[in-house]
Amino acid sequence: MSSASTTHTELNHFDEQELITLVQNGNTEAFNPLVRKYQHKIYNLIYQRVGARETAKDLCQEVFLKAWQALPRFKKQSGFYTWLYQIAVNCSIDFMRKRNKQILFACEELPQNGDEVLPMLQLQPSPCQILEKEELGHIIRKAVHQLPSGQRRAFRLRYFHELPIKQIASRLDKSEGTIKESFRISDDIYHFRI
Repeated sequence: MSSASTTHTELNHFDEQELITLVQNGNTEAFNPLVRKYQHKIYNLIYQRVGARETAKDLCQEVFLKAWQALPRFKKQSGFYTWLYQIAVNCSIDFMRKRNKQILFACEELPQNGDEVLPMLQLQPSPCQILEKEELGHIIRKAVHQLPSGQRRAFRLRYFHELPIKQIASRLDKSEGTIKESFRISDDIYHFRI
């Protein structure tokens, strides 16, 4: 089956490596299944970094455009998603740098009420702070995932849903003392949660 005569339906039966090869050989339609497969993951990744839906949508499109443009040079030394993930991270970092430069530029010409405006501008986290928070979040999620299921449920109810210990004990049908004991170590983690 030649790449020129491959139909949209047929493309859904190819694996990722075959689709990449087809795109690299000029079949533009072969890129669509790759976009469909990863667009939600890439959007979520970017949204977690920038915190704005429309910006995340725009950056997601930019990621796939950059991937499309660079795909002829893709050497398949890493997985396609790993490569795409790195493009998304770089786009997010570039966006955050530009946004922070705009904030810094705005500070250069502070109005007379600059003392009131400056604290508001400083509330924006730097790209480094965002990356550190994401990295720490990844470490915490990994550690929480390794907890026994009961402790994991209690941890999530306490720190992600912010329920009091009494409600957690009631939901899990455990004593408050048992729930408190399961948090003796996780209280230290709480201060670093996402």
